[in-house]
Amino acid sequence: MLRLLVSLIFILSAHFLLAQFPTQGPGGFGNPGGFGQQRPGQLNVDTIQEDIKRDTFGAYRFFVKNPFHEKAFADTLITDYLHQHDPTRQRQWDYMHLGISGSAAQPIVYQPLLRRGFDLGWHQYDLYLKSADDIPFYRHETAFTNVGYSQLGDQNNSFFTLQFSRNFGPGFNMSIDYQRLSERGTTTLFNRQSLRNTTLGLNFWFKGKNGRYNAYLTLVNNKLERNENGGLVKDTLTRGTFATPAQAEVFLEAARSRYQHEEVQFTQYFQLNRFGSITDTVGQDSLDLLPTVAVADKQIYQVAHTISYQNIFSRYNDDNTNLATFYKDFNTDPRGIRNFVGHQKVENQFRLLTYRSQGPLVGRTRQEAGLLELGLVHAYHRIELEAKDSSLNEVFAIGRWDLQPVPLVDLRLNAKLGLLGNIGDYQASGEIDFKLGKLGFLKGKATNQLYSPSLIQREFWVTQQRVWNNDFKKTLESNVQASLNIDRFDVEVGAAYHLINNLIYFDTIGYARQTGRPVSILQLFLKKNFVIWRIHLDNQVVLQNASEDIIRLPQFFGKHSLYFEGKLFRVLNSRIGVDVRYQAGYFADYYLPLTGQFQVQDKRMVDFYPAADVFGSFQITKFRAFFKLENVTRFIAENQLFYQTSFYPMPPSSGFRLGIRWFFVD
Repeated sequence: MLRLLVSLIFILSAHFLLAQFPTQGPGGFGNPGGFGQQRPGQLNVDTIQEDIKRDTFGAYRFFVKNPFHEKAFADTLITDYLHQHDPTRQRQWDYMHLGISGSAAQPIVYQPLLRRGFDLGWHQYDLYLKSADDIPFYRHETAFTNVGYSQLGDQNNSFFTLQFSRNFGPGFNMSIDYQRLSERGTTTLFNRQSLRNTTLGLNFWFKGKNGRYNAYLTLVNNKLERNENGGLVKDTLTRGTFATPAQAEVFLEAARSRYQHEEVQFTQYFQLNRFGSITDTVGQDSLDLLPTVAVADKQIYQVAHTISYQNIFSRYNDDNTNLATFYKDFNTDPRGIRNFVGHQKVENQFRLLTYRSQGPLVGRTRQEAGLLELGLVHAYHRIELEAKDSSLNEVFAIGRWDLQPVPLVDLRLNAKLGLLGNIGDYQASGEIDFKLGKLGFLKGKATNQLYSPSLIQREFWVTQQRVWNNDFKKTLESNVQASLNIDRFDVEVGAAYHLINNLIYFDTIGYARQTGRPVSILQLFLKKNFVIWRIHLDNQVVLQNASEDIIRLPQFFGKHSLYFEGKLFRVLNSRIGVDVRYQAGYFADYYLPLTGQFQVQDKRMVDFYPAADVFGSFQITKFRAFFKLENVTRFIAENQLFYQTSFYPMPPSSGFRLGIRWFFVD
């Protein structure tokens, strides 16, 4: 039903889209922020908003969880995110994947998973999935379309993205967020190293005549399809036994997986106090059709309600019956391997909130100050496994407080407490910013959380046979981080410390285990940029060490970018240079596609390998283009493959990628 509704709305809106650009051809190349909002294992950074250039068309971007806090949305400058199509590289610290964009990924630099309530336990696709909370809404003067396309080799390896938003009549706005990442090359990739990720998000915003009532409807469909090869049996490149990657021997020849996440969410905000109808007039067919009563420097009181439905479907199957040596204890049926999980969730959320409005004003973003929010969340879960079904009810109390206790200090506090279902689970976090004037600023962040084991950590079924049924304790995790930014010297230094009690991990045979020993992780990081004339050298390095061997992390990771930035031929804004990334050699985790988990392994070491990419990015008005020659290191290290995850190397060829982005304003 959800797929039918999404398809119907998309078809009905197609004629509006076609009017926005002359052809249905090339478009953008990826969402730098991954999910836009904070997701498990991600930085809390809306990276698509970094380094923006303000222009005159006046669009502002916000998310439904906090619609009164906007950021200017405009055509981006030439930044790292222009030529980095891969979501694993569109962030401060890279993620490691299985050799191609869109494959299962986990952080190279340890980051905590932020948990609230029931969790399936699959986070290998977090960078590619979008929930309803991650699809942005737009307040703007006029319709816009942002499209782009990048391609590596043939059309089988491509990335297409589209963002579109338009006002339709008084008080109604619609926006579309779409992306498709395909890696299906037959000659450039290893055997069965192929996938396709598709995400479609539709947003509808209705605003009442007096501005006190706002309603937001979001529909999202994520579909991830892939062939699974289990990695290379041996590093055959050094033995010269294959002419093309497709001839390399892999573990799995018939395994497939599919992950689908659908969601419908409806959110309402009603303002309790009155100030009279104030209209934000900035142009015809624009914000004058969307009146607001959020008068500047007034205390606003609102009540909010959100109801959402999620349907998650995960399937893995392998019809090859001669794989007992690979699957071992998971081989529960001689006819083949199958794992199926279905999860339906209905959630109701009620919130009371108050804040002091800082806008909107013509040509400025809406901002809030002193936000205080309290609420209750009820969630009903239905879980379908291979041989049984179950259900669960949860209730959480939630709270948030943003305040400025003294001038030059900003403090943000968040709390979640389980009251039913996962009773006793909690999460408390805080962030603080000290503004140091011309010197820069000091940032601190702390998180403390107690969370229940995920579904896959508790039990796992293969072909209707239960492989394990664990009674694990809850995990207690504490994280502290501090950093100092010195603007004058363009430098940032910082440190982080993580302490985990009752850590659950996956051992060398792929089974879930829990250790009773506390595990600590210490991290030190440095960011320093140099500029001489138009030559830039950007540098980031992190050192990290874990107290226990069950968490495998490279002891150091670094990435550097050396480039020229300036105008060519007096009109072409350009950035031309080389990116280099590397990590210490170590026994990196192995990814088992049946469980969807990264597990400890001691058989194959990932060696030190400085991977270099040559790139060029160019801009003329609202048109962007780039080229990138990937992994030029192979011309020097001819007998060495580039690994991030054990047994899963990058393709040995040096790929040439082209991409464009075009921004249209109607």
